[in-house]
Amino acid sequence: MNFRKITHIVAVALFGVLVAATSCAKESSMDYNVLENESLRAWMDKNYPEWESDPNWMRTNSGVYINWIHTSPTDSLAENGDWVRIDYTGKTLSGDIFYTHDAGVAKMQGTFSRRTHYVDDFVYLYSDNSSLPKGVYEALTQMRVGEMTKVVMPSSMYKGASGYSATNVGYNGQWGVEGNKPVIIDSLTIKEVSEDPITLENKQVNRYAADRWGLQESDALATGLYVQLMTPFPLKRDSVVTAEKTDSVLTCYYKGYFLDGFVFDSNIDSVQMRVWGEVVNEGPMEWDMKKTSMIDGFKEACCKACYGDRMRAVFTSAYGYGISGSAARATTESSSDSSSDLMDYYNYLNYYTYMNNMYGSGAYGGYYNDYYSNYYNPYYYGYGYGSSSSSSSSSSSSMEDEEEEEKVIITTEILPFTPLVFEIWVCANDGSAEAPEHDSL
Repeated sequence: MNFRKITHIVAVALFGVLVAATSCAKESSMDYNVLENESLRAWMDKNYPEWESDPNWMRTNSGVYINWIHTSPTDSLAENGDWVRIDYTGKTLSGDIFYTHDAGVAKMQGTFSRRTHYVDDFVYLYSDNSSLPKGVYEALTQMRVGEMTKVVMPSSMYKGASGYSATNVGYNGQWGVEGNKPVIIDSLTIKEVSEDPITLENKQVNRYAADRWGLQESDALATGLYVQLMTPFPLKRDSVVTAEKTDSVLTCYYKGYFLDGFVFDSNIDSVQMRVWGEVVNEGPMEWDMKKTSMIDGFKEACCKACYGDRMRAVFTSAYGYGISGSAARATTESSSDSSSDLMDYYNYLNYYTYMNNMYGSGAYGGYYNDYYSNYYNPYYYGYGYGSSSSSSSSSSSSMEDEEEEEKVIITTEILPFTPLVFEIWVCANDGSAEAPEHDSL
């Protein structure tokens, strides 16, 4: 047995006590990283002894191991600055799952949520994107569309000393992963590469409005924004908001969903029972239209509403949650999770660079420059967008829980560049607020 193999075996023995040792050791973090990388290499020698000779394996200069499970005949690699639609499962070296976008896996782990939209992730492939682990970034820039890899990486290339803790939003596994521990990103697959997601989602919204509602681009209120009044119309057209009215409270029921029909928000009992199996919001939403902000697409649909109207709207992310999307949250009656505020700020820094480089002076310059001013400046100065961070504050606020057991309410993640659809029922002027019937939804 050569000296190198003996070193690796010793490193394997040390691997399980590395974290405990660092609490009393005076060695630098660089020394720990060196030892961890050597231990990980020993683990690779033991579990994948062919990795050095197999052409389907590669090791990057950062100590990231990439194994191609499926290759693609396409020539172009995913590049820095692309948006990529990806899927993967996060595992510890012992095989415990800590992250998944697969509903079947989530059910097996006991973490499945009916409010979680289990679809491929959509991420900005950018070297300084703080929300994308460095090891995942390195692997993706070595891959082509349709390829699948297994990626083994040291903790410094994933989440470092912080690790990843399960946050109970449906994507987490049964356990999290401790800090300073290597991880496996299993079945990492690039489903799609998009250099221009703005044009892509505009086409999606135009196609949806044409195929589902019979509308043409000339019917749009603005680029990527359609609003349609639905029959039957109220006999008396009495506007909720006028110049003379100081009381501009719109009382309504609504249902918000994605283009594939997945409902992400609603305050209608029958809808909530059908899609989530429980009622989390009771009664109509009361919105003071002159005081409280709302996402632009919802606001545009309602700004000329009359009492008793029923309307629907479909719009691009420019009028919704933009290029940062909206993170999933798990809240209870006694606590709330505001940890995404700082991530919103990071998204501002990362994506603002992308938008300036891509669209600052191009065909969509005015379309998104207005969006910058109205949406992203608040992120820069205040880490958030005030009360407009949700279509309705009732969906993400704490609920009255009459049961002794505290319930966890999960809000649905909205990915970057995600078009939204809303159906809105404006209540009558006489104060009546009858919920829509299930058959009409």
